[in-house]
Amino acid sequence: METEGFVTVEDKAAKAAEEDEVDDEEWTDLERFQNFVISQHPLRRLVCVRGLPDLVSSLDIADVIQLILQPLQTILKDGESSVRDALAANLAPIVRNVMEKEKLTDVEEFVEGIWSVSFPLIMDQDQQVRAVAEDGVIEYMALIPEDLVKSVMLESILRLVEQDSEDDRITGMKILGEMSFKLGHATVQSAVGPKVINLAEDSMFRVRKAAALYIGKVSRWGSRDYAVNVLLPVYLKLADDEIWGVRKACADSLADMAASITSEMRGKHILPLFDKLATDVSRWVRNAAFQHLGPLIATLSSEEVTPKLLQYYSSMATGKGQSVTADHDLPTFCAYNFPAVVMTVGKENWVHLQEAYHELINDIQWKVRRSLSYSIHEIALILGPDLTQESLLPALDTFLQDLDEVKVGVLQNLAKFFRVLDPSMREKYVSVLCNIEMETYNWRFRLLLAQQLGELFTLYQEEIVKNELYPMFMKLCRDPVAEVRNASCNQIDAILDRLDELKVDWRDEFMEELHDLATDRSFQHRLMFAQMCAVLLASNQVKVKMFETDFLNHLLALAEDKVANVRQKTGECFKIMGTLNGFSNEPRIQGVIKALKNDTDIEVLRTMGIEMDIGTTAQRHSSKCISDDAEIK
Repeated sequence: METEGFVTVEDKAAKAAEEDEVDDEEWTDLERFQNFVISQHPLRRLVCVRGLPDLVSSLDIADVIQLILQPLQTILKDGESSVRDALAANLAPIVRNVMEKEKLTDVEEFVEGIWSVSFPLIMDQDQQVRAVAEDGVIEYMALIPEDLVKSVMLESILRLVEQDSEDDRITGMKILGEMSFKLGHATVQSAVGPKVINLAEDSMFRVRKAAALYIGKVSRWGSRDYAVNVLLPVYLKLADDEIWGVRKACADSLADMAASITSEMRGKHILPLFDKLATDVSRWVRNAAFQHLGPLIATLSSEEVTPKLLQYYSSMATGKGQSVTADHDLPTFCAYNFPAVVMTVGKENWVHLQEAYHELINDIQWKVRRSLSYSIHEIALILGPDLTQESLLPALDTFLQDLDEVKVGVLQNLAKFFRVLDPSMREKYVSVLCNIEMETYNWRFRLLLAQQLGELFTLYQEEIVKNELYPMFMKLCRDPVAEVRNASCNQIDAILDRLDELKVDWRDEFMEELHDLATDRSFQHRLMFAQMCAVLLASNQVKVKMFETDFLNHLLALAEDKVANVRQKTGECFKIMGTLNGFSNEPRIQGVIKALKNDTDIEVLRTMGIEMDIGTTAQRHSSKCISDDAEIK
């Protein structure tokens, strides 16, 4: 492919590097920044800008102000847009890393400095740089104290919305809308509101569109009276704009506006407006209205949700109704918002949504079904046992037979779903757990089951615990995949509590199987026993007597295991015991701790808190090869 005449930043940098090579290996990160930021070579300037977040983390705030923010003024005039774009992308990470410092001083000076860098970027002539800078400013504004947002940043934005440039006014409106939550009622009403009203009357439709898009957010942070009496009439006028893009922006902000006004005004203005937008001549406006119908319903009380509104919502899934066009994304939005809608209207109105739910679980788009599979347990919690068993169990069966991308959602929350079912129905679905445990082609399904074993043990009585869940737990503890084994072992605390609660007479048998792990030929299984001990010891309520009786003797033996990984995990356990009452003065435990602190393996020593230099330690300490283990041979 011919590329003559097209020169990239990298091309320029390569040529420059040939002309002027610099040996920067001995430089510190700060020295590299100070030299590269004024370099004539674009790639060096790009490198120094991309490394800013890590650099500011290593400096105190005064150095950031003096040594970083001031030199960055030269980058604002950089001839390469890619360099300015990289700086814009790092605005939020820079602020985050600075504001996370333990000792914050000179915060006001820092905010002034970062704003002096940010403001020119949000006015950049390159649209990409401008857009990235806008997003960065909006993100880091949440980290800035409210008084500094008002004293340092607000005045500049208020001037921005008065500029002759259409792009500047749009940028100003966007940032004003997003920063309103930081300003308080009084400032929103006295400073921001009047600007929004002026922009809503702008001759340029793109500016009016921006005003329509963000007026809802401004309304939410003013008083309710101000929203109803001042901003609502402006919003309703924008919703009648002759340009469909402005009307679409009103549809996008419908839920925010509804949340900011009274119930009476919602019934009088917002619900009729939705009906109007849903039947707009523009399909883009209609689709936007339906996309935001779920969030709109979620802002209402159950009494405010009319049958017609639910009919509109259901039509997104069923396709029934003249208002809905054949937009493939509408079922996705319907499915995503379904739990919020059900929570709002309550189980009493499930009859109005049942058909839509049935359509969605059979939708041809797997993303629609996936969204519902992740939320089925939430809907079950709202509906209760009877409606769940009637309406959601068929959906559960469908999802369990679906694609892996869909199946994973329901498996991830299976225990929460089962908790809603009646005990008798719950028992019938034990076979589902067994099928997951026997899953061979996708180990992640077994991982999801292992992560829920503790909760599942609490849902069943002794017979099923003994005959189904106990064997399942032991098998997953010996799973060929390490993550599955670890997840299973992490459930030991909850499982033992459940066995004690049930007062089972086979607890000794259970403990014998755990002890078999501690003496197994495979180091992986011995490691699992040590992991269980670590979980029990890290518990908020360590049962000292139980641990001494059931676990300590086998753990002591593992302290001399031939595999370093096992000794390392065992060392973690004894390190914890050394801090716990009931263990710390035990001579055997102190002896093991002393022995492990003199271990021959580097990682074991580090686990025990012995700090050693890698270079000298590597010659005197080396991990025993895992191949010594009987299983590996």
